[in-house]
Amino acid sequence: MAPTEIPPLASSNRRILPIWTDGLLALGAGAVGGEVLGRTVNYWAAAVGTLLLVSFCNHVILTASAGGSIGKIISGLRLIRISDLGKPSIGQAIRRWLWGFFYILISPVLILSGSDVDHLDVADLRIVRNADLRGSGADPL
Repeated sequence: MAPTEIPPLASSNRRILPIWTDGLLALGAGAVGGEVLGRTVNYWAAAVGTLLLVSFCNHVILTASAGGSIGKIISGLRLIRISDLGKPSIGQAIRRWLWGFFYILISPVLILSGSDVDHLDVADLRIVRNADLRGSGADPL
């Protein structure tokens, strides 16, 4: 692969594991946070707050610093900027994180209408395999 060539998008089968891993991590953290903090404040407020905090740290902070969320790192994937194959900036990671919540809300409509809208390149980012980054000029994790 040439140094300026953008690696191909990771297959949808490869992208399933991070979705489930990150989702279960956030839901589990929300349940624990609701149980622990719910004694002093409302259970659901504590659960949702903890879920959002863990999700933000995983999808924004960790992605900007390490190139991917816990699920992506475990499955050998990385989120890169399309422009220069580098790690996402904080702004790009925040846009992608917020778009993910919107995408969850509109996905039933997209599925029912047969739309092929894909949310993966929403912030000029792409999910690629670490193996595809070797020799491309980008440093894999």
